[in-house]
Amino acid sequence: MIRSIQRLIAGLALLLCLVGAGMPVALAQDAGAAQETIAAVDTQANDLAAIRQAADGDTTVDQKAELRDRAMAVGSAANEAVGLLEPQLAAIDARITELGEANDTEAPDVKAQRDQLAAQRGDIDSAIKRGRLVGADAKETIDRMIREINEAFSRDTFKEVASPLSPLLWTQVANRLPDDLARARDFARDWRNQIPQTGPLTRIAAVAGSLALALVLALPLRRRLREVGRRVASEQVPSTRARRSALALWFVVVGTLTAALGVSVFFFGLGWAGVLTRTVRPLAESLAQTAALGAFVLSLGAGLLLVGQPSWRLLPLDETAVQRLRPFPTLAAVLTFLGVLLVEGGRAVGVSQPAAIVINYVVAVVYGALIVSVLVTLGRIRRAHPDAASRQPSARTTLVTIATLLAWACVAASLVAALQGYVNLALFLTRQVIWTAVVSASAFLLLVVVDDLCTTFLSGDSRLGRSLHTGLGLRRAQVGQLGVLLSALLRIAILVWAALLLSGPLGPGASSLFYQIGSSAEIQIGGFTIVPGAILKAAVVLAVGIGLMRVVRHWLEERYLPATDLDPGARNSVSTIVTYAGILLAGFWAITTLGIGVERIALVVSALSVGIGFGLQAITQNFVSGLILLAERPVKIGDTVRIGTDEGDVKRISVRSTEIQIADRSTLIVPNSELVTKSIRNMTLADPLGRIQIMFSVPIDADVAAVRGAILETYAGHEAVLAEPAPSVFIDGIDDGKVTFKSFAFVGGPRQVYGTRSAILFTLLGRFRSEGIHLTAPPA
Repeated sequence: MIRSIQRLIAGLALLLCLVGAGMPVALAQDAGAAQETIAAVDTQANDLAAIRQAADGDTTVDQKAELRDRAMAVGSAANEAVGLLEPQLAAIDARITELGEANDTEAPDVKAQRDQLAAQRGDIDSAIKRGRLVGADAKETIDRMIREINEAFSRDTFKEVASPLSPLLWTQVANRLPDDLARARDFARDWRNQIPQTGPLTRIAAVAGSLALALVLALPLRRRLREVGRRVASEQVPSTRARRSALALWFVVVGTLTAALGVSVFFFGLGWAGVLTRTVRPLAESLAQTAALGAFVLSLGAGLLLVGQPSWRLLPLDETAVQRLRPFPTLAAVLTFLGVLLVEGGRAVGVSQPAAIVINYVVAVVYGALIVSVLVTLGRIRRAHPDAASRQPSARTTLVTIATLLAWACVAASLVAALQGYVNLALFLTRQVIWTAVVSASAFLLLVVVDDLCTTFLSGDSRLGRSLHTGLGLRRAQVGQLGVLLSALLRIAILVWAALLLSGPLGPGASSLFYQIGSSAEIQIGGFTIVPGAILKAAVVLAVGIGLMRVVRHWLEERYLPATDLDPGARNSVSTIVTYAGILLAGFWAITTLGIGVERIALVVSALSVGIGFGLQAITQNFVSGLILLAERPVKIGDTVRIGTDEGDVKRISVRSTEIQIADRSTLIVPNSELVTKSIRNMTLADPLGRIQIMFSVPIDADVAAVRGAILETYAGHEAVLAEPAPSVFIDGIDDGKVTFKSFAFVGGPRQVYGTRSAILFTLLGRFRSEGIHLTAPPA
């Protein structure tokens, strides 16, 4: 037994000797492998620093994709190195544990081995930390490159990709699907790991409380405020146009503010609970803004449609049409929210470009289906209208028809673009149609509200109008003019605001589209360089300028000028001058949009002056004469003029000619130069009264007093003859046994002279015959 124990001890001693002799060799081998792995980590760190430096510069999409692939390789290598170093670190920790704690009595070789292991452990642990940092930075760089690639893809409206009918797209999606799912899991894991783990019940209570408060604000409070507004408008507000438009505005404001406040409360509740981490907060902010926008769309639909209240409705729609249109505001809000969730969610996760393309296709198709549904419903409503067949076209119906045709054209272009692989163009067109509809409906509501409020509160009969009349001494007509002018200024501001919003948050702006069109080609004409985008913008600018001019002219003729004390001729002069000034400004605006400077325009005008001097002299003379007539107004609309043997009323003055309606109802067109350079008789320039002159003779033995009395009584008995200036009768002379009478009377205008004079002669001749007064021929 004792011998066996001795043999066992001897074997253990021999084993310890062998292990002690081989351990330095093993340690040296492990140290060599670790140093190689550590050197690889340092190499990957240097490569990643170079990649990040290159990413900070100006790079193309292809260069970004290359940097992304390099960062992926670096991250994989760094993670692999960490995976190799972690077992070595665990082995060193185990060896240090076997050696036990250091003490002063241990052998020198054990102390040297402990120091060597500690040094190796420090190097490996530092390398592991650096490798993990390189892997995290590589992941951040990869995500950044993916975001920038997707953003560049989204900004490029005319980027051509694989068609949804092509198998290539779906093959790419299938190949990238595992990677996209892994990114989604990483996004969810990072979000979950960043949420604080302390106090879970308090955080759940905060989220639930904020959600409950948001629902109270968005539903019961909104409904209660709408009922209060309806009751106040019905019972306490005077029955004016402003009452109806103010109620619609109240519906929109209340619905939007309560929903936006509810969304804000829920958003801040999530933030207080720590749910909105660094990675999730941008997505949550986008969704909150979209939810507020959706609430505005819902409220706008409720304010304009006013289901069940046809007498308060601003739109000319019956209840059946309103019931058909009622679901679309809700549908538009929900689909917009889901579309933003898909696009922004994919961007936050960092999905691959094929997945982003498919998301854009899906959103474009859904938006297009929504637009088609609305257009089909509107078409059915228009055809079902009882007056659809006999309705006369008007400016409003023409505008609605043009808008409908443009919407159909955008949907068709979006479908063609999607099938051809231009997914961003398809998405841009559909989103822009929806956004244009929202902005147009908002602008319509604000235009009606502003006009109703201004013309109601700033009128001669309103309380404010009476206060301005008594306090500032303004005439009631001037108060009305002030209301019309203020309404026009505010409506112009609303239209400018609407034009700015048409490039709003739902897609790339029109300026970006024009830029991409224009950058595709150039046209050289002489010394000019014209691009297609500039031509398109010039055409749009010209159309917009002429449209604005027509709107201003219509406002002047229908709203502002009738509220002034100007006569019809002055109104025509103002309207005509504004019209041609607007055309000139629109033309210059379009020319400058083409990139043609003022100096080149002056050069062209100077070159044309020679042709004007020879071939267009008469036209230029008439044009300048027309401006003189409109400015000085020696002849104005409504005047009775005589040119040569023709006499008639001025009906229209343009910059080239003047239209005069003569007695036989025909129209005499006179060049303006004739009215400026030649003598004409304007019988209503200074005083618009018409004078009647009657001259006759009676025998010398007639009772002249009776004749005079008969004439004055006849004048007084005719309603057209004015009492002031009073009629007058004179004896013009006595010759050859005859007394010649000449009498004068005045009527309201030259147009009444002929008919009134004839009626007076009928009456006077009958009276002379009945009274035995004989007439003789007047002296020659």
